[in-house]
Amino acid sequence: MKAKPIKVMEQKSYDGGIFYFLFFKGEDGQSYRTCVSPKCGNFRRWQPIIRDTMLHMEIWLDGLILRGRRLIDADSNFKVIV
Repeated sequence: MKAKPIKVMEQKSYDGGIFYFLFFKGEDGQSYRTCVSPKCGNFRRWQPIIRDTMLHMEIWLDGLILRGRRLIDADSNFKVIV
């Protein structure tokens, strides 16, 4: 699946740390989301995406896997498409 990250929200977690909600617009026009935590191993993959989205850079991700109706699997092995 291809989607464009459009918004990032930083939230406090219950353990006192933080995590990020990432919101996407799919190529099908639908809205999607995922959650990423700095405590998880996949965070290194998402960190540049979070930064670029916060800087309002337009990027697309390909290879995203859905885990539910509108939930993107944070462990997806995506590729960045410029």
